Amino acid sequence: MRAPEVALGIDVGGTKTRWMIAHDGVLRVDHQVPTVAWRHASYSDEDCLRLKRLVEATFDGVTPSRVVMGANGCNDEQALRRCETALCDVTGWNIRVVNDAELLAAAGHGRGISLIAGTGSIAVARDRAGTLISAGGWGWLIGDDGGGAGLVRRALQEALAAEDLGMPDRLLSQALMESLAIPRLLRANERLAEAPSAASLACHVPAIFEVAARGSRIAGRVLEDGASSLADMVGRLHRRGAPGPVFAGGGLLESQARFFSHVSRLIRERYGLIVFLVRDPPVVGALKLAVRVGCGARHP
Repeated sequence: MRAPEVALGIDVGGTKTRWMIAHDGVLRVDHQVPTVAWRHASYSDEDCLRLKRLVEATFDGVTPSRVVMGANGCNDEQALRRCETALCDVTGWNIRVVNDAELLAAAGHGRGISLIAGTGSIAVARDRAGTLISAGGWGWLIGDDGGGAGLVRRALQEALAAEDLGMPDRLLSQALMESLAIPRLLRANERLAEAPSAASLACHVPAIFEVAARGSRIAGRVLEDGASSLADMVGRLHRRGAPGPVFAGGGLLESQARFFSHVSRLIRERYGLIVFLVRDPPVVGALKLAVRVGCGARHP
């Protein structure tokens, strides 16, 4: 009896790691764990071994024929190859590693520029030579413009500056104070410093969208600038030779329809590129790549 062709797709995000396993194209496993359950360093041998054990516990004794993993934080070819080599050596899998944002295009049934705006923000693509290029993805302390963390950081800066001028945006200030559970906006840094992280900053982004819809001038400007930043990231890759279309995803773009529409309009007007919203989770893209092309090709 022929052994089944087993494909494994893994999406490693900053918060969660999800994998899907298909036998002869039929989905058999869909499992998820917190990324902190296994990743403690930058894809060290110990990390790779922990991941292998977690994933293989769901294999039912069948070793995968092909594995594709999207790796958060691997934003250039050198980082991808280091991660791929470490995983191959430790797991013995026939594995190919891509940037996790690349999975959006694969999930969207095409090749082009992948744009993610969720907790953070990044755009990635392959140039005409097949080399990974990226824009943004600098991390929440200095970047993530247009993502949740960047929008909240900017809104706090603008709201505090308005208070310094004696011209507070009361709608925005009140909403941020309520979301942060603080009596004065000046306590924002103190509150956020209690457990600093991208997620602890980004979780307050709904307050910005809420008051923008109610007429907050500053909140509206923050969202306008955030949308422009996301479009600019796509433009940087387009100027470096990345072809369209654009496959967009991430919690922010999926949940905020007007924001997505504005971002897509700016990209279309500035660069002539069509934007598709991808609602399938990125792990679907990893599994599709594993099923479709295996591990022989070096890019999607």
